[in-house]
Amino acid sequence: MNATETPVTKEVQARIEREVEFLKQLHQAAQMGRDTLEHVNNNIGPGELRTAVEKDIFDYSDVCAQVTRKLEERGEQPKSVGKMARAMASMMINMKINDQTPESEVAKMIIDGTTKGVTESIAKLSEFADIDNDVLNIGYRLLWVEQKNIDEMRRFLHN
Repeated sequence: MNATETPVTKEVQARIEREVEFLKQLHQAAQMGRDTLEHVNNNIGPGELRTAVEKDIFDYSDVCAQVTRKLEERGEQPKSVGKMARAMASMMINMKINDQTPESEVAKMIIDGTTKGVTESIAKLSEFADIDNDVLNIGYRLLWVEQKNIDEMRRFLHN
């Protein structure tokens, strides 16, 4: 440490560790949303639903990028979703969705999965309410993406 650097207090270090923990959990949630939608996208045919899913993939990817930048600022790297969780999600999608699956069924499955994500995001935002607002706002951005995803999928609930 040179003369111009201030020492990091235990309180500051604890705050940084909580921010890193929140960011890593946030990245996993956004990554899971993105990866799941990418897998869905690979199993459905062309059309409006595919276009909507691709927009949502972009939004989840943007959250992942924001989280990665914040983690790198803190000298950390994102933590990926576990292989088992990804494999289970992929297996379920492969069993339930193909290019013959009605849009309404695909939309319902996406809404169900995203609703779980919303619940988890709200819990995380509550648990980490004491961290820096700049970091917390990325969590609110993920919540917004998830809610927008649900709202977008509603229009495909027909039949």
